[in-house]
Amino acid sequence: MADLRLIYWDADIFLSYINEYPDRLPTIDAILEEISKRDKDKIVTSYITKVEVAWASVEYENRLLSEDEEKRIDVLWNDSSVVEFVDFNDRIALLARDFMRRGMQGGGKRLRTNDAIHLASAVWVGALEINTYNLKDFKYFQDLVEIPIREPFIEQPKLF
Repeated sequence: MADLRLIYWDADIFLSYINEYPDRLPTIDAILEEISKRDKDKIVTSYITKVEVAWASVEYENRLLSEDEEKRIDVLWNDSSVVEFVDFNDRIALLARDFMRRGMQGGGKRLRTNDAIHLASAVWVGALEINTYNLKDFKYFQDLVEIPIREPFIEQPKLF
């Protein structure tokens, strides 16, 4: 277990999964399946993700909450063999604040609070990489975290 690789997921990946986005779901499903079969990798995310993923898009659009949708979300959170949560603490808070301050320095791009917490949490746990579908915002902060930031992907088997 000493060689466990931590892959940090931004909340938008979980939202893509819950909302079953057809262009993203096959990759996310493949990653979740691969991780559940092996002890090599683990997905980590901040507890703030549980707040950001409060409902499925169908609930939001219809302004009608569904107990079934909430259960689907909770099933994902409760599978600790695949997803672990990072506790928010003072060091993450200070690191997130530092990222926000450094991001705006010199007229740079503004880093939103939740995104700063995600980046700081990934650094805090020593994540191998940060996965997000929000590359347009996160790409500006690649140099701050010194961790690769990219969309989730699944390695394809090599052809002979």
